[in-house]
Amino acid sequence: MSKHVFRRCACRDENGKQYGASCPKLENPKHGSWGYYVAGGIDPITRKRIQYRKTGFSTQKAAREARNDVASKVDRGTYIAPTRETLATYLDAWLPRRAATGQGLRQTTVDNYRRYIDNDIKPSPLGAMALTDIRRFHINEFLGSLTAAGRGATTVRRVAAVLQGSLRAAARSNRIDHNPATELELPTVDSGEVHAWEPAEVGVFLDEAAKHRLGALFEVAMFTGLRRGELLGLRWTDVDLIKRTISVRNNRVQAKGQVVENPTKTASGRRTVDLDDRSVGAFVALQILQAQEQTDGQEAYTASGYVFTMEDGRPLKPQYATRLFDRIRVNAKLPKLTLHGSRHEHAALMIASGVDIAVVSKRLGHSSISITSDIYGHLIGSASRDAAQGAAALVPARSSGAHTVHTQGQISTPEHEKNRPTTGLIPSV
Repeated sequence: MSKHVFRRCACRDENGKQYGASCPKLENPKHGSWGYYVAGGIDPITRKRIQYRKTGFSTQKAAREARNDVASKVDRGTYIAPTRETLATYLDAWLPRRAATGQGLRQTTVDNYRRYIDNDIKPSPLGAMALTDIRRFHINEFLGSLTAAGRGATTVRRVAAVLQGSLRAAARSNRIDHNPATELELPTVDSGEVHAWEPAEVGVFLDEAAKHRLGALFEVAMFTGLRRGELLGLRWTDVDLIKRTISVRNNRVQAKGQVVENPTKTASGRRTVDLDDRSVGAFVALQILQAQEQTDGQEAYTASGYVFTMEDGRPLKPQYATRLFDRIRVNAKLPKLTLHGSRHEHAALMIASGVDIAVVSKRLGHSSISITSDIYGHLIGSASRDAAQGAAALVPARSSGAHTVHTQGQISTPEHEKNRPTTGLIPSV
């Protein structure tokens, strides 16, 4: 028998010492278990011999096959020894490292990751598993359990994103020999259609908002499509009323009860947005109001430089803007819509007016036109028909025989075509 594959047991003699491979009961082929040994060379740091051992195999064949697999990986330098480090322990160390890399992971994203790790992953059986033992089916079973527990598809996919990112990093750092969080069975998110107010309802809302000192905030929101964080991160240095543009550079959001400000998340989010007459008027009125409030407040006033502020000049908190929007909506007795919904409202108004989807996408700061089409595709139909009709109307019909829906009667089939077989194909022209 090869010394690299052996059989032993856990029986002990009268002194409590294990017999190991010398147990007399090993004559019984069902006694004990099989194991293997692989030499891994010399550790370059400790200068000690590296050995890989594993027991518990029921047959000699199973032990030999496992040993050959390990030995092959050791020879190629791809073998990762089993670890006792659990997924939960690894994630606690991984998240701070990931947040410290400075590769675009915002504080709000870090907070969400921490919540998913603490509330979903760590308490689960998956969290208690050794990192090197995790396989794809373990992750799929875990995600399936979240769905069965009533978690939404979006939440499940976000938890999966944490696992995908963390295990990808583990594979890259050779903690595991492959990333098991690939090709996962993820639930489908039913995004549904975006429903917006009618233009008349937008008018009712803005009339009600005009009664508040921050009415300009919602006027600009409706007619620029900026995100809440982009609106609240706007400074007067970003506003050019001569050129009638605003430069979107900052995103002011709330994380762990604290307000943080970062540059826009993507390159497409950093953009210049043209202003309409109403938005320009709103900015001018707000400048006049802030100048008066600064005069009245004197030393108590904080000249923060932000466009949308409290009476004392301090920048707005995101949650305050959200609650104020909803309070105005309720006072106006309008259907449910959030402050973020004003962004959708702006897109709907532009599409209804016949604006090209590429222009809409650029104004909203989407990374691709396909995203805009996916969200607002159902709104394009009527605008597309109106555009088609408008294009046709530009061409004068000079011939009295020109076909129109209103002037032509039923078109008769020529005699020589009546007996022609139908193929279902469109004839070439």
